[in-house]
Amino acid sequence: MWKNVFIGKEIKVEVEQEPGRKIPKKLIWGGKSHQVKKILTLWEDHGFGQAPPRNPRWWQRHHRVYYHVEVESGEIFEIYWDRSSKKKPWVLTKQVK
Repeated sequence: MWKNVFIGKEIKVEVEQEPGRKIPKKLIWGGKSHQVKKILTLWEDHGFGQAPPRNPRWWQRHHRVYYHVEVESGEIFEIYWDRSSKKKPWVLTKQVK
C-alpha cells in the first residue's frame, strides 16, 4: 500500500562516505533504528524553493541531497541531507510506503 505521509523531522543517520557522496546506512528516528536495505533514488536540489527572492544569490539556494530509501521492514522513506546549514542535519521528509 502506497502512502504519502509527511513527517518533517530531523533524524540521525549513520552513513558510509564514498567519494563526493554520503550513503545512508541506518536511520534513527523516534527511538527506532531502521537499517537501509536499498537506495531507490537520489537527487540534488540547488533551487530557491517555492518563492525565489527578487535578486537571487548563490548562497540563498538549497543545497540538499535527497534520497528515497527502502528499509529492511519494506517501508520507503524520503530523507535529505541539508548541506547548506552549519549543522548539516538529516531530515526525514515523508514516508512514501
